[in-house]
Amino acid sequence: MKPHATLTLAAAAASFLAVQVAGAATPGRSESEPEKASKRIELLENGDLSKHWYTWLKGEGRDSDTNKVFVAEGNTLKVSGQGMGCVTTRKAYRDYRLSLEYRYVDNDVQLNKKEARDGGILFHSTGEDGAFWGIWMSSFECNIIQGATGDLIVVGDRKGKPGVYRCKGRVDPATKGTECQRWSADGETVAIVDWGRIRRPDVNPEWKNLISEPLSPNEKPIGEWNKVEVVCNGDKAEFFFNGMKTGEYWDLSPSYGRIQLQSEGFGIEYRNIVLNPL
Repeated sequence: MKPHATLTLAAAAASFLAVQVAGAATPGRSESEPEKASKRIELLENGDLSKHWYTWLKGEGRDSDTNKVFVAEGNTLKVSGQGMGCVTTRKAYRDYRLSLEYRYVDNDVQLNKKEARDGGILFHSTGEDGAFWGIWMSSFECNIIQGATGDLIVVGDRKGKPGVYRCKGRVDPATKGTECQRWSADGETVAIVDWGRIRRPDVNPEWKNLISEPLSPNEKPIGEWNKVEVVCNGDKAEFFFNGMKTGEYWDLSPSYGRIQLQSEGFGIEYRNIVLNPL
């Protein structure tokens, strides 16, 4: 074989390998290098959802939204709730302050539902799309739900890769180990692995997942805008709801990943979705 032919084949092989590696970086199939927020990033502007996000719906998969569950207008994402799923950032991020506003918008989709109005912010999301119940990637969640926004939920992989998602937090000793263990800045340390929840400090101990559930003390009336912030710094995370700190956690593993905004069967809108550097 002639030398130049050998080089040509080698170059072709290298090119093929590069394509395979690039293909492996497809969102939801493997993790991209996380981007540190070094400047303000508006994750939705001018109604352009596809610039920073892709959609995932149970039963439809990626970027197939037959019923237009997700509609972007200006800097607002309107979610009908007609399907369980999410929008997911195309990039993975670390070290940022995520802020957004949300409000519930009741519609015919949830007309006969008995559960509390629901949504959520999933962060440090990794692995396969739909790995969790065919709906979401494994992640940590800053919960958005009527009467309990600001709770932490660990949405780990209990089957494929158990033990990957874990964190620590402090809880009120009187509630430790209960279904309603509540975050306390000077409480006792607990560890959560794969799946578990720590409530906001002022949640009603009798809280139930019902649409009749009273709102949180600092929650705006249905239809008005609330503000949520998630601050991720290394392996630490802090939650704020309408200016109130609702949780602080550390030893988060993983400490980076994609961001998902949920559709959980209810009309909800998210707006002013921004990443700011720390």
